[in-house]
Amino acid sequence: MESSTITEKKGVDVTGCPVMHHDFAKTRQLGAYWDLANELRESCPHFYNEYENGGYWVFTRHEAVNDIYKTPEVFSSASITPWEPDPIYRFVPTQVDAPDHIKYRRILNPWFSPKAMEAAAPMMREICRGFIAPIVPKGRCDFIDEFALRFPTAAFLTVIGVPISYTDLFTGWVDAFFGGFGGDPEGAQGMATALGEMRQFWIEQLDDRRREGHREGDLFSYLLESTFDDKPLDDDVLLDMCTVLTLAGLDTTRAELGYMFHHLAQRPEHRQRLIDEPEIIPLAVEETLRYYTIIFGDGRKVTRDIEFHGVSLKKGDMVYGLVSGANRDPRHWEQADEFVIDRKRNNHFGFASGPHRCLGMHLARREMAIAVDEWLRVIPDFELDTDAQLMERGGGSMMALSELPLRWDVNS
Repeated sequence: MESSTITEKKGVDVTGCPVMHHDFAKTRQLGAYWDLANELRESCPHFYNEYENGGYWVFTRHEAVNDIYKTPEVFSSASITPWEPDPIYRFVPTQVDAPDHIKYRRILNPWFSPKAMEAAAPMMREICRGFIAPIVPKGRCDFIDEFALRFPTAAFLTVIGVPISYTDLFTGWVDAFFGGFGGDPEGAQGMATALGEMRQFWIEQLDDRRREGHREGDLFSYLLESTFDDKPLDDDVLLDMCTVLTLAGLDTTRAELGYMFHHLAQRPEHRQRLIDEPEIIPLAVEETLRYYTIIFGDGRKVTRDIEFHGVSLKKGDMVYGLVSGANRDPRHWEQADEFVIDRKRNNHFGFASGPHRCLGMHLARREMAIAVDEWLRVIPDFELDTDAQLMERGGGSMMALSELPLRWDVNS
């Protein structure tokens, strides 16, 4: 791990702090990013990463990450990507601070509330069974491509009122968008194309609702009838909301399901616990979100000069809370580096924390629990179908397995 202690770097006072050069976006072997997070956390509570655009401060431990999340008046969400301190885009409500953020969340919260997800659960379960059924007799699959991306996408589309027939279209967009975080020009172009096509789709959907009038159980109709400060939402905000919900809601669940089923493929005793005690499946989901955190880190922009955990931060600085390190910090967690399948106390940062905690967390939890339950009912025993080293996309966006080959015996 490269580091050096210096007293001046690019106009930033880093007196007494390590300066490092880490690329958190590149593809690595499965598990390498959590190993890196653990190493960084135990070697230093904070450091300055000079990798891109002049660099940013990284805080590696639970206490500091928690303080970043609970102090939004100091750590703004106007930029959440530390190597983009002044982004040309502004996603609503993700990059909006209080008080407007609260108003936008009040509009969206009812649609993704626990009550709403409870009502949608039978539909999600039916969709899940529909994707699993044709996989069972094959005896093998690429879990990521054939299930982990497709089921959450179809469930999400149905929840917001879009026909399930658009599933393949959306999975292609999500793959192209998040594949663009690796830094290569081709990937960046694919990301831009996917984002443009997605926004055009939302424009057409909103235009349809305006022409045809209200549709029951339809997010677009609901948004068109919603108000912000007693005024209708403008088109840019509507498009931002639809885009954020799509990007945040699809790739994240795909990634977490991939890690959860990779774990279960290698831990038959955990599979059996979930079969024998399905009531602990929600606890296993929460432990997956803690232990296999797909958010490597979360960025914020400093709004004023402040002394923070031994660092003199200046207005305009970018900070990066190392969520993956915090979620396995032994200073906070008992058995921090063990997957405790029935862990009771689990206030993890898998959905971030504070006012910007993930809007779709109840949807993701429900999808993951249903996926595990329904899969184990018909494929109780399965294992990895490869001896090759699996690779994962880096934490420039969210970590994710590129593939997960599984196999199982097919009953005659």
